[in-house]
Amino acid sequence: MTEQPNDKPKAIFEDTVRAVGEDVVEALDSAVDFTSKAIGGDNGNTLVGGAAVGALAAIVLPFSILTGALVGAGYAAFRKMNK
Repeated sequence: MTEQPNDKPKAIFEDTVRAVGEDVVEALDSAVDFTSKAIGGDNGNTLVGGAAVGALAAIVLPFSILTGALVGAGYAAFRKMNK
């Protein structure tokens, strides 16, 4: 009889990573929406909101504010394109 490797820890890890990833995306979406409305009212530009969120994130993450703004605007554009 050969023993089968236990895939249960791997499955639990993958489920946890997926859940955390979904929470992060939800938090980013909320931050972009809130920032867009704060900057431009109800018709706020989501690209500007995304850039602002990315620039703020760059303060605590190890990349420049310009890179953060570009990544944030790119994320907002990607999200807008997929709606």
